[in-house]
Amino acid sequence: MKSIRLILSVAVVTLVSTSCQTLVEKWSPDGGTPTAPVKFKHGGSAGKSGPASSGEWWKDFNDPVLTDLMKAVEMSNPDVGAAIARVDQAYALLGITGAQRFPVVSGDTSYKSLRDSPNTLRFPIDEVEFDQYRLAVNASWELDLWGRVRGAYQREKFNAEAAKAEFENVLLSFRATAARQYFALQFAKRDAEILADAVDTRKEALRLQNALSDRGAGTDVDVARAQTELDSTLVELQGLERTAGKLENSIAILAGRAPSEFHVSSSSEFRVPRIPAGIPTDLLARRPDLRAAENKLLAASRDAGIAKTNFLPRLTLTGTGGVASLKASNLFAGKDSFFFSLGPQLDIPIFQAGSVGSANERARAAWEEAAENYRSVLLTAVREVEDSLLDLQVLSKQSATQTRATDAAAKATGLATKRFDRGAASYFEVIDAQRTELQTRRNANILKSEQAAATVQLIQALGGQW
Repeated sequence: MKSIRLILSVAVVTLVSTSCQTLVEKWSPDGGTPTAPVKFKHGGSAGKSGPASSGEWWKDFNDPVLTDLMKAVEMSNPDVGAAIARVDQAYALLGITGAQRFPVVSGDTSYKSLRDSPNTLRFPIDEVEFDQYRLAVNASWELDLWGRVRGAYQREKFNAEAAKAEFENVLLSFRATAARQYFALQFAKRDAEILADAVDTRKEALRLQNALSDRGAGTDVDVARAQTELDSTLVELQGLERTAGKLENSIAILAGRAPSEFHVSSSSEFRVPRIPAGIPTDLLARRPDLRAAENKLLAASRDAGIAKTNFLPRLTLTGTGGVASLKASNLFAGKDSFFFSLGPQLDIPIFQAGSVGSANERARAAWEEAAENYRSVLLTAVREVEDSLLDLQVLSKQSATQTRATDAAAKATGLATKRFDRGAASYFEVIDAQRTELQTRRNANILKSEQAAATVQLIQALGGQW
């Protein structure tokens, strides 16, 4: 009974110690994580961010087609589904590791028919053949003296949080990619509309030049030029069909559908939201890839602390109790059938040919790698935000300039047409003005497409929230 009381006392002390800092936690390296700059170079702020938004950033574009596409990406994209499965695996591993904090209890029942060799017996017995029946319960429990078991649980918890953040990053990445391609498709359709208008204008110009030529008031050169302009515009319009088709195919795959079963309808309702100026740098903490890198760093830190405790002994309580008998009828005959064994087991590392030291060095190097990876992810995050802010600033200036150019080109086309109608200018002047107007209209559409893509890129760079 004294041994039982001693074992229970050790167990109680171990349980109480789990509420304090363990050796694993104390020995886990902590070199500090790098911080983001005070503010961004392009349009940043040194202030603090407000409360997190819902994360449904696509709703700010006010486009029901885009909203349906975002739902399809989440529900049907196979890569997103695989990321969810990885999260499930990580939390299952957390459950397996967490079970090590508790005793392991198992049942043991057996029947054996035995025969002893008389030549090995020092004393003769009446029967060398006999049966043996056994019914027992076995239990074992490693006392977490140094926090190794607790540290392993914490490590897997960090890994599970990292897997969850990586899933969020995969989902954000695919949603952002789908949104960019969706807007590229919509603006490609708008470009096609611009070219279709130009084709109608050039068809009318060709008809007019043929009529003038038939009356002797025109020249074959003007007819040929009108035909050239029409065919060249048609070629560009036909090329857009290929571009739009490939974009739609890509969007279908992102939505988890076969291209033959998927179609993106045209939409003119969406609006590109304006992200407020003065974005604080602490928004980067909401990026899922940065949270994943941070949790991986914390997991590697715990693993390094665990590796150091492998130099220390391990104490395990083991016990077995039950009934046993040579006859089934006597198995539950009373205390004569009862047996038990109970006691501690101390495993002391003495010689492992340097394996424990090498494992400790490996764990330390893995932590250093995780620290550098975190720093790399942070720098990449800063660059992506800076690039997106710069893109939006410059694109806004370009768009304003392009609007003036488009208005001027349209005015020039009108003036050139009037001069041609009065006979004060050649048809070449009209063609040149029309060509310039078409190009400025298409450039304006391209800039709007790039603004939409840059806005989505900035939202992604900020973790989907601002």
